[in-house]
Amino acid sequence: MPKYNQTNQVHSRLILIMFTTIILLGSCTEKIDIDVGTTYTRLAVDGKITPQIGEQYIRLTKTADYFSNQPPPEVTGATVVVDNGNFTVQFTEDSNNPGYYHAPEEYVGLPGVTYNLSIKLTNPIAGKVNYEASEKMPGLSDNIDSVVVELNQNAKFWMVRLYAWEPPETNFYMFNGMRNGKIITDSVSRVNISDDKLYNGNYTAGAVVLILNEDELQPGDTFTLILSNITEEYANFMLELQDEIRPNDPMFSGPPANVSSNVNNNAVGYFAAFPSAFSSTIVKNIEFTN
Repeated sequence: MPKYNQTNQVHSRLILIMFTTIILLGSCTEKIDIDVGTTYTRLAVDGKITPQIGEQYIRLTKTADYFSNQPPPEVTGATVVVDNGNFTVQFTEDSNNPGYYHAPEEYVGLPGVTYNLSIKLTNPIAGKVNYEASEKMPGLSDNIDSVVVELNQNAKFWMVRLYAWEPPETNFYMFNGMRNGKIITDSVSRVNISDDKLYNGNYTAGAVVLILNEDELQPGDTFTLILSNITEEYANFMLELQDEIRPNDPMFSGPPANVSSNVNNNAVGYFAAFPSAFSSTIVKNIEFTN
């Protein structure tokens, strides 16, 4: 899971940059040690429930300092349970990937059901042992007709166009892409998060829902668009996270607000539940023309 930058950490980064700039402009040769400080450790949660077999997981780590060059420490030995109101399932830690907890292979989620996550740690983090989160899985709303991939030769990128009926109620979407069965939007910054304000209740008729680099697809590839119906809260979390990791412009602008979370006890991260629709096409030599 991506590293979460705390507000005071961002302030520390800006202070360091400002001091460095002053030193360079003034040609100062005196050594100055700046204490950028540290923050207290918190639990970081990354997890999801979907209707797809084998995709249910919870990942637990600890937050790391902004200037740390090490991966965030895994949280092992926890008891991780998900309750859907009818029965409870315990997730088992992956012996080959510490900190990853997986549901039984046959366990899948259902739209319209509320999933309650319960975490009990072996060792407390920031004085807390028990953590909880809850998310209701939305219904799968879109009826996808087709997907078309076009190459914008001038800008050197691929445009993924969606043709689908969009229902009249308010919806929030997450768009991902796969090339020949392998995910290519494999980082938070590559995922497209969108509401339906521009096409609510209408036919999308080729709306561009993903932009991919020119070298990420080749004619003859099988491209698959993954459209996920997500909650408004998860959409906000993803947008805030994208804003957090985006470079500041201008350089000395104020830090973004803390990223929201649906996990209690001041943990960071999100426990999500969402269904997805998949639509595939063969990439062809179709160029975008104005």
